[in-house]
Amino acid sequence: MDDNSWNHFLTVCARSYYANYSMTMVEVGIHLFMALYGLSVFLETPQAQRKGRKRYIAASLLITALSVFTASLDMANFFQTLFKSTSPEHWLTLMAGYAEDWKYFASNTGFGLVILIGDALLVYRCYIVCVEYWWVTILPILTSLSALVLFFIVTYRPENDVNAQAAAHIYLTVSTNIIVTGFITFRLCRARWTLSKLLPTADAQLYTGVITILIESAAPLTVFGIISAILQQLKISGINQSPEYFVGAKLFEGLFYSFCGLSPHMIIFRVTTGRSFTKFPTPKEGVLSKPLQFAHRTAESSFLQSSFNRELAQSRDLDTELGLNPSISEPSTKSHASILHLTQEKPIESGDVEKAV
Repeated sequence: MDDNSWNHFLTVCARSYYANYSMTMVEVGIHLFMALYGLSVFLETPQAQRKGRKRYIAASLLITALSVFTASLDMANFFQTLFKSTSPEHWLTLMAGYAEDWKYFASNTGFGLVILIGDALLVYRCYIVCVEYWWVTILPILTSLSALVLFFIVTYRPENDVNAQAAAHIYLTVSTNIIVTGFITFRLCRARWTLSKLLPTADAQLYTGVITILIESAAPLTVFGIISAILQQLKISGINQSPEYFVGAKLFEGLFYSFCGLSPHMIIFRVTTGRSFTKFPTPKEGVLSKPLQFAHRTAESSFLQSSFNRELAQSRDLDTELGLNPSISEPSTKSHASILHLTQEKPIESGDVEKAV
């Protein structure tokens, strides 16, 4: 590669980094919106309905604070690097020096905590849904911790060839999301099937809504993670010197790491705004049951209704015998309703009944 091509490649790399960090700032804005809006809804919620949401509010604020911290360090350092660089080669030297600066380690440590909180939230949700089979959470716990260890290996050993570790970290993070989403979806589908068997007329849309939320939050992370891991593995070959490859790799890498924080925060946002459960609802607890409602009627209205029905039946029988149209002798529905309404408002006194008799 000649000097012009090399300088062009480094320029494309710098622009790709800038686009990646700009995407991170958009992610921070989304975090701030979900955290502040969720907090405002929580504060407006009655005290009795806040039970179980405080831990989610704390997790939302913590994820937002860590995201702001890491994005601020990365953006400030990249701005200083662009401001000080005098050529593409000089920019590459400054970026290599940033990998040994304390800001780099502090930023990646904060982001590692974001990944840890997100995975811990997913495992916790899996536990409260599959509490009767708690041992199913062992596998996602192992994959989550393994992914976190590999992430810190890639962070604190940047001078070594860690492409394989980086790809393995992404695969394990995606596997954690797939496993947890699969367990929760299976448990909710089974609960919905059980409820439909016990109560055929019951509304099981609650379980369907939760399943939709889980799939929608896990799908972007899974898709972008798999693509990013494949591109990460291609670095082993000589394709990594292509500008097109570098742009695509940084794009999907940025999307993947953005949804590492956004996906769990989306679930937290649904909980803090009261659109998802804090405890798994079951038919045994009667969450979906409704109280029986009876028609409340006075004795006078019941007496008039029964008398009216008898007279109507006799009139229909007479019309049928005479060959007339039954609809002619049917009284007006509005008249019937007005009679009942007047009867309920002004009950017949006992003296009036005696006079009538």
